[in-house]
Amino acid sequence: MDINRKTMDVLFQGFNASFLQGLESCGDSWKKFCGIIPSGTASNVYPFLEQFGGMREWIGERVVKNLASRKLEVVNRDFEETVAVPGNDIEDDQYGIYSTLIAQMGCHGARLWHDLAVEALTGNPVWADDLVFFSSSRTYGGNTIVNNSSSALSSASYAAARKTMMSYRGHGGKNLGIIPNLLIVGPKNEETAFGILKDRLQLHAVSESGVSGVAATDNPWNGSAELLVLPELSGAYEDLWYLAATDGVLKPVFVQQRKLPVLVRLDAEGDENVFSRKEYIYGTNARGASFLAFPHLIYRGGASE
Repeated sequence: MDINRKTMDVLFQGFNASFLQGLESCGDSWKKFCGIIPSGTASNVYPFLEQFGGMREWIGERVVKNLASRKLEVVNRDFEETVAVPGNDIEDDQYGIYSTLIAQMGCHGARLWHDLAVEALTGNPVWADDLVFFSSSRTYGGNTIVNNSSSALSSASYAAARKTMMSYRGHGGKNLGIIPNLLIVGPKNEETAFGILKDRLQLHAVSESGVSGVAATDNPWNGSAELLVLPELSGAYEDLWYLAATDGVLKPVFVQQRKLPVLVRLDAEGDENVFSRKEYIYGTNARGASFLAFPHLIYRGGASE
């Protein structure tokens, strides 16, 4: 290929098409437990409502729900990925492999939001009320909101977490109406989670008149939640499991998007990399962050505070 402005523009169009194809090819399972908030500045500040509880009968004056004096600031971070294509490979028409690499770069750009969502999920930062997000000592008004347990995943611990979440009450004492619908686990807990949510029957050891055996009863948790397996919940995180309520407008985790990934280039004859090293550089960059949002919408098991 003769290298000139026209041929480089055509090459970039092909690379950009590969990049966009990569963006669209990667999954978005993170959206099952995350919301998206567009960001227009270096950081976003979130004032949370002091009270949760829903509508009340209007008798007398309105009761105003104030925004919390303590706010959560989420700072956007910068991300990039870059590849250099040797000029000789372009001249010799050996640039096809780079289309594949750039398509993979597009996939990585799409997965950035997944990675940020999982990063938030596996953290336990101090929340707006100065307590760690996953806590056993938080209250809404005088009502305890326990969303953390050291229990390993089992049918019993799943049932306890579900009962706990469905019993949450807001500042006015009104039930928050939480119905968990998503169980998030890693590979270690996948089989256990599948048995809890998919098996029609539960097996129990029984002993009668000195004879031991196994009895089967209906599994009350069959179909009670969707199962999401995250490979990232392995290693140090392999015992973690989460029960989340994701059907509402509010989500337990949010991804803050300041700049979506785009493909950029340094491929002009006057660019230093081309002039000095005969390298044509292509890259992507994005800005964003993620954060844990509402403690009553997600429960964590398998870890101490």
